[in-house]
Amino acid sequence: MNEYKISVPRIKLPKKFAKSPAKYLRKIVIDNAEGRGLLTPENRDEYLQRIDHEVAVFERCGYVEYLLGVAKMVEKMSLLWISYIAGRGVFSASLVFYFLGITNINPIKHNLMFSRFMPEDSPKFVEVELLIDKLLRPSRLQDLEQAIACNESDGHSVTLVASNIVGLISKVNYDIWSKCGLVLGDLSDGCYLRIPLDDAESYRSLHYGDLTGIYCLNRRRLVNELYFNPPTSFDDLVRLCAIHWHGAFEMFRENDSRYCFQEEIMRDAMACGFSESEADDLRRAVGKKQTEKLELYRPRWVAKYGEASWQTMTEQGLYAYPKAHALVLAYLAYTTAYLKTHFPEEFTRAAMRVATSDDL
Repeated sequence: MNEYKISVPRIKLPKKFAKSPAKYLRKIVIDNAEGRGLLTPENRDEYLQRIDHEVAVFERCGYVEYLLGVAKMVEKMSLLWISYIAGRGVFSASLVFYFLGITNINPIKHNLMFSRFMPEDSPKFVEVELLIDKLLRPSRLQDLEQAIACNESDGHSVTLVASNIVGLISKVNYDIWSKCGLVLGDLSDGCYLRIPLDDAESYRSLHYGDLTGIYCLNRRRLVNELYFNPPTSFDDLVRLCAIHWHGAFEMFRENDSRYCFQEEIMRDAMACGFSESEADDLRRAVGKKQTEKLELYRPRWVAKYGEASWQTMTEQGLYAYPKAHALVLAYLAYTTAYLKTHFPEEFTRAAMRVATSDDL
């Protein structure tokens, strides 16, 4: 099994929210945030403002009831010990997705733009995709379907995609728990581990080219870059994951390489009067070299930033990568590096099992 679609259940709303599913979604999100201790006096106003904005956009594109169904589904997956991780990095731009437990990236902490996922003035419905353990028995998925079968489907689905990385991380986590009782994450959700993102030993292992089994970075062309320009922080690793797909290391190595991430193009565009959807359209046009469309947007950009800025943006923007995607890649790369560094026996055993999964 490589791909599996499960119909999203239609959630029966409490009577007082029967005519306002958006308010019910907001309540669940805030309750989850409160329960996890993630709303503090310092961030409460900022987080609530972001939640209100996202819920309003989701309501506008008819996304609310679908999200409520997805939230119920991932809750059931956790109860059934089905590990998962969001299959599209762009979901990480949503604080609502974070507080629902669909992603593990806090978009405010990492300065992600929700408009990169859903522009306020032109939101689009996007079905959720989750990665699950490639070795997961089909019977577990049947259990999941039965657990939500009592609810009528809303006509949409979640796509579950078999992935080796989910199996690798969850198996290492389980082996560590079995061996020494140390739990790095909820065993029901083995891809989202509670590990420090500033572990010097893990970054040192990347510096010396110990890349076998490291997600995303186990490519020969990265060896020299990691040796001469090693990441020493998670932000460095995010940047490295963003540029390695195109291999444009020379372009983005300099300090003035502003447009490594697509979101930077959008921010600058919105600062000179572009709407969210226009800014999103611009970054897409830059990446696809759509000359005619670029000429439509050029005057406003040049009027504020000048011709040199336009040239820099269009040159670097051709290789720009979504920061939300890069964050997910970096998290998985760092997680595998951390596990390999601190739990080499468990990591090797899990890697060997995943590598031979096709023969099992």
